[in-house]
Amino acid sequence: MKHLLLSLAIAAALPAQAQQQTLARIAAQPAVKQALAYIETNEATTQKNMLAINAIPAPTFAEAARARDYEQRLKAAGLADVHIDEAGNVLGTHKGTGNGPTVVLAAHLDTVYPATTDLTVREKDGRLYAPGIADNGRSLAAMLTIVYALREAGVQTEGDVLFVANVGEEGLGDLKGVKHLFKQRKDIKAFIGLEPALGADGDPVTYIGTGSRRFKVTIHGPGGHSYEGFGLPSAVHAAGRVIARIDEVRVPAQPKVTFNVGVVQGGQSVNSIAAEASLLIDIRSADATLLAKVEQQIKDAIQQGVRETNQRWNSQAITAEVTLIGDRPAGQMPADAMIVRTALAAAKVQGRPPLLDTPHSTDANLPMSLGIPAITMSGGGASGGYHSEKLEWWAPQHAHTGPQNVLLTLLGLVGVRGLDAPLAK
Repeated sequence: MKHLLLSLAIAAALPAQAQQQTLARIAAQPAVKQALAYIETNEATTQKNMLAINAIPAPTFAEAARARDYEQRLKAAGLADVHIDEAGNVLGTHKGTGNGPTVVLAAHLDTVYPATTDLTVREKDGRLYAPGIADNGRSLAAMLTIVYALREAGVQTEGDVLFVANVGEEGLGDLKGVKHLFKQRKDIKAFIGLEPALGADGDPVTYIGTGSRRFKVTIHGPGGHSYEGFGLPSAVHAAGRVIARIDEVRVPAQPKVTFNVGVVQGGQSVNSIAAEASLLIDIRSADATLLAKVEQQIKDAIQQGVRETNQRWNSQAITAEVTLIGDRPAGQMPADAMIVRTALAAAKVQGRPPLLDTPHSTDANLPMSLGIPAITMSGGGASGGYHSEKLEWWAPQHAHTGPQNVLLTLLGLVGVRGLDAPLAK
């Protein structure tokens, strides 16, 4: 009986070529070859599961129905200790021998679409169109197939693989699921998140996490009748000045920093001086220092707009309350980090181009910010139109290659006890 173990500690010390050779030896193990073949052979089942999972509405903060369904799927796949935690995450463990690290594979449950959204699938020109089908229905189905591949091939890992279907990745979810996970678990040594292949062809690896800070600005004023009270300052008018001042903020092109006033609300009626108005603001960058700098510039612009409104109406009645509603920490792995090299080697030993992706904001941001090795990988296939109810699509172009890359990367991280023949099922 031969034994093969690639642990995180060993991998970190290996040069790229040696690491690739080790991944090649893992890929050549009979059980691993069977697992990789299982993913390709069962792609039709993966797509069937994708459609079934995506048919269950799962807006952020209302993922419970999809979570219960996914819990049953993980139990049927034979994982240990399958349960839903206090945050609403679904967890299950592929148990190793105890001689390797714990590595997480995660895909988020939530979508950006309201519960009443029509999730009917349309097919056109080889693409499947449906809200959430790419982000993140495909990834949830791909993760389930990886679970089955490990079981059906009898792959015995050294470390544990913790599978997580997490809540709160989208919108104002503020990474709720992974924040809870890392507060509760201190044994996680590496993290792989699954998302559609954003911004590139093939199956790229995202190793830079774009951070974001999100705020609700509530502007208060005295209110009054539009005719009888004319001369009192309006919260809506103040909001206009605030937005104008925010729009004047200048940011560098590189490192990239962005800001956006995404939602504006306020007023009571056409003939009322508004007593309240609100703005939702999103600020993003992969550079934490620049993110903080622009945040302060935005806050200064808000106060400038308030002062100008009060000066215009000779008043001190307008005030602004700024509340943090989202904090996604920026994070980055070195391009030659062990976990990045492992993922690139996994693609290369299978004869595929090793691709690095542009920065994105994903669940991996959180572990990156904590100093825990983390990347985001593709659930497979081609996709686009994300977060657009009518335009989001997924297509089965080389769909099995994404999950295969993920599986081999996982095995490189947790270690494999290799056998001459598959273990008994």
